[in-house]
Amino acid sequence: SSVDNRFRDQCVSGRGQLVGWRSKDWNKLNHRLNNNLTTVANLTFKKQRSDTFLRLTFFTTSRHRGTDSCGQWYFKVDNRECTPNSINGFSGTSEKTTTNLSTRIEISATIVGVCRGTRDRDLLSGTHTISMNVRPCPWRNEAIRNPTTGFKTTTTMIVEELCPPQ
Repeated sequence: SSVDNRFRDQCVSGRGQLVGWRSKDWNKLNHRLNNNLTTVANLTFKKQRSDTFLRLTFFTTSRHRGTDSCGQWYFKVDNRECTPNSINGFSGTSEKTTTNLSTRIEISATIVGVCRGTRDRDLLSGTHTISMNVRPCPWRNEAIRNPTTGFKTTTTMIVEELCPPQ
């Protein structure tokens, strides 16, 4: 990732300057959840400054089989969720019917957010592990039913280091 080096030494608040970035693609990831919590994909990122934020982007196609299922995809930095708000998205079905494994939902989704830190620490300069994870939707009691991430498409994760906003 190359950026204009003049921005590495100074951040001008409110300009949304890009300090650095990295992306990674997975072709037909087809990651299938086999238990209730799992890491789908991750990459390492070297953060240049301690006073910057990370904009995290994840694009994939998910697939669900069966009815009344819900999966939540969410980012972690160094194995901790971002605060004050988690960066996440979900997909699923809401119909309570008998289980029909021939019912399928396939949907493309982009999850984007800004991470200022995690519950017990700021994101200081240095190397961090960024991961996308999937779990059953926490507000539902039903078990997740076989969501697949990266179903027959390219999955992309992008990490961008940004100067603070206004």
